[in-house]
Amino acid sequence: MTYKPKVLFTSNVFSIKEIGSNEQISEKYRKIIENLWQELDNIAEFKYFNGRFPLEEEVEKEIELFDPDILGCHLSHPISSKALKNSKIFAISTSTAGYNHIQRIEKDDILITHTPGVLYETVADYTIALIMANLRDIVDLHNYIWDEQWTPEDKWDLDKSLCSVISDKTLGIIGLGEIGKEIVRRLYPWGVRILYNDNNQMEQFEKDYPLIKFKENIEDIFRESDIVSLHVPLNKHTENLVNRDLLKLMKKGSLLINTARGGILELETLLDMLKNKEIQINIAFDVFPKEPIDFNTLRKLKNIKHEQPNIRMILMPHNASADGNTRAKMNIIFLKDIIKIIKSSSMEDLGEIHIIPEQKKLITKKNWRIFNYWEKK
Repeated sequence: MTYKPKVLFTSNVFSIKEIGSNEQISEKYRKIIENLWQELDNIAEFKYFNGRFPLEEEVEKEIELFDPDILGCHLSHPISSKALKNSKIFAISTSTAGYNHIQRIEKDDILITHTPGVLYETVADYTIALIMANLRDIVDLHNYIWDEQWTPEDKWDLDKSLCSVISDKTLGIIGLGEIGKEIVRRLYPWGVRILYNDNNQMEQFEKDYPLIKFKENIEDIFRESDIVSLHVPLNKHTENLVNRDLLKLMKKGSLLINTARGGILELETLLDMLKNKEIQINIAFDVFPKEPIDFNTLRKLKNIKHEQPNIRMILMPHNASADGNTRAKMNIIFLKDIIKIIKSSSMEDLGEIHIIPEQKKLITKKNWRIFNYWEKK
């Protein structure tokens, strides 16, 4: 190799000292990460941003100063098209399944890789945990003791704090991708009635799980389900998908779960409807349109809870994939893709990297920036 490419990582979280040394990750995966960094060190020049969460303008400045060929990032790192347009960056790798934090330039000639097929088990597990915690009112009952409300005058009573089990519920899944399917696999033996809506009916999957039912109209999911769980990516087709028209169809006392992306739901509309008692539903959210959640939104939620204490709310800090080994596997895919890109000399060499779906469809039809890199090698 005559040209040694430059790789900019927009966070130090990817490093051996951070994720590569985290004791929540098994020794096997930590060793793999260490070996990958050693390999990368031999074939590229790289730099970390000094911190975990750079602002958009800080990323732009780093790109301007370091002049990288490849960018490594994750969801909390906004990548502007302005920074990319005038750069020499020919590839971006993100250690996430989603990639809506990367603004594409008009030509869209910068290859983007992501880390799919890794986090579906942990997100499914987390989603079910949120469902169970909400149905059984775990948070409020914990706070009942924590806030010293359980006194001798307030003993156990037969009909106090009644809640419900999942086996007699109807679960509606919006988006039967990897995560949605894993939720089905885990809940199917429990006898839960499961409906789903997706762009396509999953006839083969239905053969394995014949009691699940496809609903072509998303309205039917919201109308019939006791629990609605969102599992679609955020894009121009799904932004604000869950709006007033769908929310008003939900049953009184039903549950809305979002572990996908905050922008799928019109949160302000939901808050207004809850405040005005147009709907009475429970919520469990791990994602928000703006993250961290802004204080004004949180204040509105607290006011609703104060005025309507029977509404169950669980709010989590975008943590569904936060299993140690899952995050390690994502980092490993991320680093392997960067290394394969650096070592590549033709499109044939990119066959095994995780290019985002819409680019993969056009992989042989575009004049990618990486062609210039191959000419330098």
